[in-house]
Amino acid sequence: MPRLAVFSETEEAPEGSNSADVVIGIADMIGMDIVNEPQFLWIAEEASRAPIPPDWQELTNEDGETLYYHMRERKLQKEHPLILRYKEVYYKARSYTKQLESGTIAGIFEDTDAKLAAIIASIMGRASKGLPPTTPEVVESLVKVLDIDSTKEFFLFRCVKQTIEAYVEKKLDLSSIVQDLKDPIRFLRQIRKKQNQVDVIRKPTTVVMCQECENRAAVLKCEQCKDFFCQDCFNSTHATGKRRAHITSDVEQLVCAAFEDRVATCQCVQCGLFYSDEGFMHVHAWDAARPDLRNHLKRVINGLVCLECEHFNASVLCEDCVDLFCTECFIRLHRKGKRRQHVHLTIDNTGQIFRGGFLVPPEEAQVLTDRARSTVETGPWVPFRDDELNVYWYHLVDKRSVSQSPVDPITGVDGAVGVDPLPVTEDGPE
Repeated sequence: MPRLAVFSETEEAPEGSNSADVVIGIADMIGMDIVNEPQFLWIAEEASRAPIPPDWQELTNEDGETLYYHMRERKLQKEHPLILRYKEVYYKARSYTKQLESGTIAGIFEDTDAKLAAIIASIMGRASKGLPPTTPEVVESLVKVLDIDSTKEFFLFRCVKQTIEAYVEKKLDLSSIVQDLKDPIRFLRQIRKKQNQVDVIRKPTTVVMCQECENRAAVLKCEQCKDFFCQDCFNSTHATGKRRAHITSDVEQLVCAAFEDRVATCQCVQCGLFYSDEGFMHVHAWDAARPDLRNHLKRVINGLVCLECEHFNASVLCEDCVDLFCTECFIRLHRKGKRRQHVHLTIDNTGQIFRGGFLVPPEEAQVLTDRARSTVETGPWVPFRDDELNVYWYHLVDKRSVSQSPVDPITGVDGAVGVDPLPVTEDGPE
């Protein structure tokens, strides 16, 4: 009968203790069908590395059989004390996996270990068949374990999805993924709170409107009236009497040329006018009378923020990571390993991108910028690949999927810019 590795809490597992023969033997003891359920073999591997529980002692009788004795309860048994524990994990994982695959996850399993085991089994099962490891159901299940609200924390949902894919690609131990993600998620939440506070102070989110007509953006403030006015309303209300002597100050705000009640966030390269993202889409994408406007390019203003620290403005765009960084974060993340060979583009304070000192063509610069922004600005739409490797998009709020690439109504960024390309082999894309 195959034996589990036996070592105390202070001893390290000897090399080869979890060999294939041992793992397969333990899987058989747990009751696994290793041919049809290879995704659960990680449970047997964990059991092979696990130390014997306290108060248990391994003995060998005169017939050469291995027995286990509980010193406190004075109980002697043939079955390894860990087998029952891992049998329970296996049965719960298998049951939860069936519900996970059917899309009807019942709330009957409160054990986090069992849920995680089922999620890992589903991921490894898909990966072993050559399918994309992540599905909306798998990622939704894992973010629940991590206590992430997917209907609000879009960025963290994407981080979890990308982490799963990276673990599978690099063949890392998925059983530690929850513990590995807890500290980074806590850090990201803290950074986001600080960034929100900075944004409120540094970046206006609303336009000061004329208090007279309430339809146009204010351009003047009357210091005596303490009111804000557009130019026409100020002229009409201060044309006569003592008001003619009132002193004014300019109201400096960048307003959308299409919707005066919205703050401008981008500039049309060809027109030179400033727009909000919605205003740019309204004028340049949906104006049937001017189809030539659809080829116009936009440049983001005051909106390129480092995606690592989310505090400083981005000054570098990594062409390999397709991420935006401030100089400090880029150097810190790219000074070791393969990242040292990554190609970086520089971004000036007007949002223009340069490669090796030469200005990147506007068409290419917009694609790179949109894809980098998509990690935080495509809103609730997240791209996935189905079993045939076709792309579809999942809505984190409505919990629905569509096959056609959506355009976020707030940012105007096409969801397709966030899609990772298929791996390339010698015969072409996989």
